[in-house]
Amino acid sequence: MKQSNLLFVFSDQHRWCDMGIYGNSQVQTPNFDRFARQGVVFDHCISPSPLCVPARGSLLTGLYPLRHGALTNDLPIRQDIPSIAHVLRDNRYKTGYIGKWHLAGVPRDQFIPQGQGRLGFESWKVCNCSHNYQQAYYYDENNQRIEIEGYEPMAQTDLAIDFIKENQAQNWGLFLSWGPPHNPYHELPERYVDRYRDLDPALRQNVPEVIRATQTTQLNRQDIKHNLRGYYAHITALDEQFGRLLQTLEQTGQLEDTLIIYTSDHGDMLGSQGFTNKQLPYEESIRVPLLAYKSGLTNSMRCQQQISLVDLPVSLLDLLGLSFSSQVDGLNLSRLFTERDAAGREACYIVELVPCHQAMQRGGSEWRAIRTDRYTLARTAKDEGFVLYDHVNDPEQLENLVDDPACQFLKKQLLERLDQEIRRHDQLLPWPDLIRHYGYTEAWNKSQAYFGLPLLEA
Repeated sequence: MKQSNLLFVFSDQHRWCDMGIYGNSQVQTPNFDRFARQGVVFDHCISPSPLCVPARGSLLTGLYPLRHGALTNDLPIRQDIPSIAHVLRDNRYKTGYIGKWHLAGVPRDQFIPQGQGRLGFESWKVCNCSHNYQQAYYYDENNQRIEIEGYEPMAQTDLAIDFIKENQAQNWGLFLSWGPPHNPYHELPERYVDRYRDLDPALRQNVPEVIRATQTTQLNRQDIKHNLRGYYAHITALDEQFGRLLQTLEQTGQLEDTLIIYTSDHGDMLGSQGFTNKQLPYEESIRVPLLAYKSGLTNSMRCQQQISLVDLPVSLLDLLGLSFSSQVDGLNLSRLFTERDAAGREACYIVELVPCHQAMQRGGSEWRAIRTDRYTLARTAKDEGFVLYDHVNDPEQLENLVDDPACQFLKKQLLERLDQEIRRHDQLLPWPDLIRHYGYTEAWNKSQAYFGLPLLEA
């Protein structure tokens, strides 16, 4: 008997609050919204590490970054660990990956040959990492570089549609990885830009007058509004592509037989708390959309329980009647997809093991955080907490309670819980010491040399 297919679609840097179904009426997402109303909307899906590479590694393996090895951007993932694709392939699924990979280290434009480096994916239409959305390319299974004409997500969706049509006689698992809405925010067809040209975007309350992009570069609120117009345009373009995928599944008679997921690897600050990009423990950076649908399995409902991206591999496999043969870090929360009263995570563990690029430019540091159903606490190796927020009573995180005398017992309790997670999953070391301690100096220096950045002494 044919099992359910898996279509796993994820974008890069899409924060949860910028979609119609999550309450933003200024961004046009009719296909996402319609899809979400038929399935499950997760209101509290959290990235285990709000940075492309470590989050993507966790999405595929169910492991936290220190275990899968891709600690930070442009460090390669370990090749001796199982992924969700290995399990699908071993159970006679045709596996495919299309789009941004970013798990092979440097150079960013390299071809990833057949073998362990593809983590179990067979059909292969991949660019390791590029955000040149209108002059893009990919490598196929035979190391042939193919130039893409037009907007990259459209071409990638074309490839996904071909895969869906070509494999409808067998079980398949396809991962489609779009680059937007990650900046550059305005590199897309004008017809999407035109929809937002006259929009005055509403900023979140936590966007100040001055935003620190780097230690030497500042933006203002008008700059953020300009970026938001492009960000929304990208999201609307992706929404259109998502609609094309759903239409293809329906036309080929596979909609009822496919478990469909949409999510993102992390969010985007877009001026909130005075920052841009990600790598921070604030809601805009760590919280992402998660939508799921499978006919006869998911109910039309909103899930208020917490789930982490690291939980998705084991949970989705269980929904398909499959499982990993070895222990993973993620929790099996498959019941959240089917039962309204199912229990979620008591707390999500979130890490920034090694800051890179944007975080380095603004003087960032390593940190670890815990997010319960009410509070978020984060600390670095040198302090015992630099943020403490009540995200129920203060959803935009306007009041940092970390130094509030009335909250010191709460802070102590949360620190104890956070330290338990740290002991379970890694060590809280200053990031250069962590790289040295776990033997990543050579890989780190290879990445640094590629970008012309300072090397780390052994």
